[in-house]
Amino acid sequence: MKKIITIDAGTSNVRIRLVDGENITFEKKSSNGVKIGKEKFKEKLYESLKEFVKENNIDINYIEYILASGMITSPLGLQEIPHIYVPVSLNKISQNLVKSKLYEFDIYLIPGVKVEKEYFKDNNIKSIDVIRGEEVEVFGILKEIEITTDEPILIILPGSHNKFIEIKNKEIIDLTTTMSGEILELMTKYSILKVSVDENYAEELDNKFLKLGNDIGVKYGIGQGSFMLRGLDLNEKFSLNEKQNYLLGLILSEDIKVLEHNKFLDKYKKVIIAGGNNLAKGLYELIKSKNTDKDITIIVSDKFATIGALKIYNKMIENINQ
Repeated sequence: MKKIITIDAGTSNVRIRLVDGENITFEKKSSNGVKIGKEKFKEKLYESLKEFVKENNIDINYIEYILASGMITSPLGLQEIPHIYVPVSLNKISQNLVKSKLYEFDIYLIPGVKVEKEYFKDNNIKSIDVIRGEEVEVFGILKEIEITTDEPILIILPGSHNKFIEIKNKEIIDLTTTMSGEILELMTKYSILKVSVDENYAEELDNKFLKLGNDIGVKYGIGQGSFMLRGLDLNEKFSLNEKQNYLLGLILSEDIKVLEHNKFLDKYKKVIIAGGNNLAKGLYELIKSKNTDKDITIIVSDKFATIGALKIYNKMIENINQ
């Protein structure tokens, strides 16, 4: 039986997976993402692929295909592939796969998605928002959840950069990005607040302090609210977990502002938050605390990217065979 391999390459990490049906049977993870530089990234990816096939006793002639998404299609990756503009359907993205080569390995590259934004319209300056890798997660999520074809959905993918992805008719129609995860990491590891909190963030959610941080962020902003945490630490005896929840809520207050400014909770009755980290859990609790009657669900799976990549590839083959 021929083998299917997927590659999810990010800025920091790379995951190579062996797939049987929709099940991941083997995974190899490395910290050699594209941040190490283009040539070194290609070298390390090639070494990882060779080790991967050796560890799984795979004859290269028996690889059916290799699918790759994420930063591997960026200027620092294997080959730069232009983003495609919204709206992006499963059919549209499947028509834009690019076959690339890494020595003896043939790799199908899945493009990212972009949208032109009007943030600076009054200044006659153009801006875009982009995703690379999250698009395959979206199509994986859409396969997993039951929706009607015309039901609009907001999918939130929390991480270093939180992504708010708008879906209509099973198409990506718009996207908005915040840097919440990265800001949280910077504050926790590299600011004066590192003496007040821990780099592992909140061990468990504390809704009281999560909401306190959010309320302070809404009222005073994260700049002043951040130093307030240092002031609390000097004056009060809060636990490490309470302080970390305050900081998490403070940072996420900016995401709540994004939800409100874009009227996402007015436009979308169904909101899917995908992820098991505390950014995802914190967002879920803060959105639910707004006493909204929306259908808000948090889902966790490590297979969304793989399922989405397979769905995109299979659609490409279906189109070829028509």
